[in-house]
Amino acid sequence: MRALVNAAVYTPTRIIPQGVVLCEGERIAAVGSARQVTIPADAEVIDVSGLIACPGFVDIHTHAGDGGDFTDGTPEAVRQAARRHRRAGTTSLLATTSSEVLAHIFGVFGAIREVMEAPAADEARILGIHMEGPFLSLEQRGAHPPELLRMPDAAEREQLLAWAPWLRCVTLAPERAGALELIDALAARGIVVAGGHSDGTYEQVCEAMNRGMRHTVHCWSGMSTVRRIKAKRYAGMVEASLMEEGLTTEIIADGYHLPSSLMRMAYRLKGPSRLALVSDAMRASGLGPGTYHLSGHICYVDEGEAVAYTEDRLAFAGSVATLLQCVQQVVLTVGISLIDALCMASLTPARIMGLDVLVGSLEPGKLADILLLDPATLEVRRIIQGGEIVVG
Repeated sequence: MRALVNAAVYTPTRIIPQGVVLCEGERIAAVGSARQVTIPADAEVIDVSGLIACPGFVDIHTHAGDGGDFTDGTPEAVRQAARRHRRAGTTSLLATTSSEVLAHIFGVFGAIREVMEAPAADEARILGIHMEGPFLSLEQRGAHPPELLRMPDAAEREQLLAWAPWLRCVTLAPERAGALELIDALAARGIVVAGGHSDGTYEQVCEAMNRGMRHTVHCWSGMSTVRRIKAKRYAGMVEASLMEEGLTTEIIADGYHLPSSLMRMAYRLKGPSRLALVSDAMRASGLGPGTYHLSGHICYVDEGEAVAYTEDRLAFAGSVATLLQCVQQVVLTVGISLIDALCMASLTPARIMGLDVLVGSLEPGKLADILLLDPATLEVRRIIQGGEIVVG
């Protein structure tokens, strides 16, 4: 057994000053104050006075890092990305793919599955696949190549559904022809359906919600908002994401994709239990300025900038951030409370994807994924994954 003592424990729904987290093997055995938790005499006791203990971060929307992109389709690229995010405190993630021809994507799924079945000690735990594209809108495609965007035919849909044991989430544009039928099929298999890269109206989004769509990705980025069609104004996916109780949503809180005012708006309207932080990181994360490739297209990270741009510099090509940087941004710059920020980076994303039985909070029975943070800077001092000290 291992006991962490004297930390400010953020579970993250409550704060326990001078708390104790007791780990037995890879699981959490007990959490509470020193008076509530009995530490066995043979336990290894680690005094972490002055630090914050919180759950390892859960990134449900990240594509890449350290030069490796999940869509590269090789186990080494998958491991590169998983290593990059674990260094920054993301202990669990969904390996998120980008638009490609479907035959290639199914091969990518195989590479991700291979890593999931044989994880290495220095990697974030991959708990499933998030498929973003190619079932997306041409009008709101962002960095997704237009020539790849299409809906599956009947045979491809059956191939997709066969990946249900590993496929945790599919992002699609609900207004596309055939999308509602695909939502029916995915939801019936227990796969989370998310709306994104969509030009749909509020009504179309709500129709998809009523068919089983439960989440929307990177709010404001690649989604429709209020517009005029002839003389009449129509709301879009942004407004539905923020207003509908049946939808959770997420923000890329890297300080570039959204200004502080919009991050505060999403936080106030959805609350920390229905709003997740995501990195949406691409392969430049962890590498710095340079020229990179995304879905076969050139993109750039400029000196002094912490975001990637498409070749024409008219759109972002993904973030180069980690969830740790997103937490730091919303707490130190936006002004969101630490307890809520930690919730949005751990328990909330885990709940959205149905992973909260395993990860997302410091509770008995869950995996012992624990971060120890500096309270002033929120930098990671130690990482414990599955009960083992892996950093620090």
